[in-house]
Amino acid sequence: MLRRLSVVFMIGAMLPRPCAAADAGESVVRLLSPEMRRLNAEEQTLRDELRTLPPAPERETTARLGYHSAYARTQDTVEWVDLDLKQTHTLDAIVLIATPSDSGGAADAGYGFPLRFRVEIAEEGNDAERAIVADQTHADFPNPGSLPVYLPVPGLLARHVRITATRLAREGGRFLFSLGEVMVLSGGRNVAIGLDRENFGNSRTMGAVPMWGLANLVDGHIACGPPVGTQPSPTLGYQSRMVDRRKERDPAPRWVQVDLGEPLLIDEVRLFPARPPDFAHRKGFGYPQQAKLEFSSTADFSTATEVPGLRDMPRDMPLANQPLIVNPGDNVVTFNTAGKSARYVRFTATQLFNANGQFNLALAEMQVWSGGKNVALDKTVSASDSTETGGWSKAALVDGFTSTANILDWPEWLAGLSKRREVLQQVGAIEVRQRQLVQQWQRYGLGALGVLIVAGIAAAMAWSMLQRRARLREMEALRQRIAQDLHDEIGSSLGSIALITQDILASNDDPAQTRDDLTEIKHIADETVSAMRDITRLIQSDRYGSDDLATLLRETASRLLRTIPHTLTVEAGTSSRKLPVDRQRDLILMLKEALHNITRHAEATEVGIKLKQTADSLVLTIQDDGKGFDPAAVTGGMGLTNLRRRAEKHQGRVDIVSTSRGTTLTLTLPLHD
Repeated sequence: MLRRLSVVFMIGAMLPRPCAAADAGESVVRLLSPEMRRLNAEEQTLRDELRTLPPAPERETTARLGYHSAYARTQDTVEWVDLDLKQTHTLDAIVLIATPSDSGGAADAGYGFPLRFRVEIAEEGNDAERAIVADQTHADFPNPGSLPVYLPVPGLLARHVRITATRLAREGGRFLFSLGEVMVLSGGRNVAIGLDRENFGNSRTMGAVPMWGLANLVDGHIACGPPVGTQPSPTLGYQSRMVDRRKERDPAPRWVQVDLGEPLLIDEVRLFPARPPDFAHRKGFGYPQQAKLEFSSTADFSTATEVPGLRDMPRDMPLANQPLIVNPGDNVVTFNTAGKSARYVRFTATQLFNANGQFNLALAEMQVWSGGKNVALDKTVSASDSTETGGWSKAALVDGFTSTANILDWPEWLAGLSKRREVLQQVGAIEVRQRQLVQQWQRYGLGALGVLIVAGIAAAMAWSMLQRRARLREMEALRQRIAQDLHDEIGSSLGSIALITQDILASNDDPAQTRDDLTEIKHIADETVSAMRDITRLIQSDRYGSDDLATLLRETASRLLRTIPHTLTVEAGTSSRKLPVDRQRDLILMLKEALHNITRHAEATEVGIKLKQTADSLVLTIQDDGKGFDPAAVTGGMGLTNLRRRAEKHQGRVDIVSTSRGTTLTLTLPLHD
């Protein structure tokens, strides 16, 4: 209780500084609130989990933002989009990715993501019965920002995927539904990539090609960018030689191709744009404005088949003339090849990338997927020409790395980022509740602090009064003992002196007897002075309770054993600080009694005194080499009764072992009551 009060007092002293007051308020809540301690533990567990998840990627933005509904006047207007996958697939997951921004780039990632929605699938036809695989219509869904919303649907069959917004996002005084990308994962692939415009249905749309459009939902341009890990890349990728158009007017075409070693059924081809450090500001470095992807069974591509890709021009325009207007940035460009067979895969730039007046073709990686794996990894690469220095090489096109890091599989990476989003949202909710608790303390804490301070002052005063009363009782008891000692020792000694003096006055002036009497008077007077000194030293304020017992024992032994050789040993670690002062006093008096008996009766030639401390007692041992005695036969005299009386008063004991070769007296007093 006192420790908590001391914390409160310190906090009160810090309150004039606003920042310190906020920290102090949180510290008090952490100290006193079980809920805050629980929240702190939960937050730490979540932050530990975050370290095991993929790091949040840099937000990726291109000129293709996604799908945008028409604006609505009410927030509860229902808007929807429907994807026709062309055939039924066995699904693994459906992934929703918000747009990276609004059309002006002013809004943060997550622009237009619906507050409430549901996701449905159907096996055949738009009119078929749809099954709900995710229902977020009962409460507002936290905005995902640039991180994906991963919805596992393992083993479900579907041809159609519909996303229905039942509560729209707000933009000023109007409402909308926007999505950046819909990924439908099956066997590790996104089977929705590159769907034609006729494969979409929707309630209403705001078309503004290339920025907004239904096709943008499946173009691979996503806010979270490519699936890369944290292992740094040893290479940059493939790059053709740089061409100066002033010297070479028509540098295109340039091409690079992969030999798969044998004809294979190819499901899709993924191209990862390059991003070298010296062009880090130019995302999509080397990716051509106009290109084509071809398959062939021969290395010279004499019988080539062109693969349709993502284009912004009408489909009736010849493929070679359709420009790829939008640079993909760091996004993966994916070609869904529908299981076509080929041994050779060639990517040809018919209009090169402009790198500050120099023109080139560059790619970080080319993946060719067949049967659920990348069959292009570490295969043979050939090209129209190639730069083979500075991290660039043909082999780097198929080494499993982008220009910056290792490449991961889509499902694991997307699921990890979605989990990161959920954990971050949980951390955010905890932080909100923590702030609420601190605000509650700020509202009610001053009153509680006042109560604690008053209670603390009252407790301190009560404790001080109890200590004062205890000290007064102790001093009163000490005064009583001093009075008794003065009466018993000093009084009796002075009485003896008076009696001897009276005898001298009444004697017949025998000189020898008078000398003996005067000698006895001197001896009694010396003992009286010694007793007075001991009593005075024990009650002096500068020695009261000090660790001076060994010194007192040594001085007492030296005084009483003037003519007998003796030693006094104090074992290491022995301290009398824990021994109450009244016990110290009685221990000195018991030592004097014992030494007095030795000088009077033992006829000893050597005395050893030893003081040691055990776990709970202080032990004084006095050993002489005198003639000894029978302790059982002693009924009076020699002060044994007085020794035992003083020891028993403190729950101690006296042990005596005596033979004809000497006596050992052991005095044991407890350190505590």
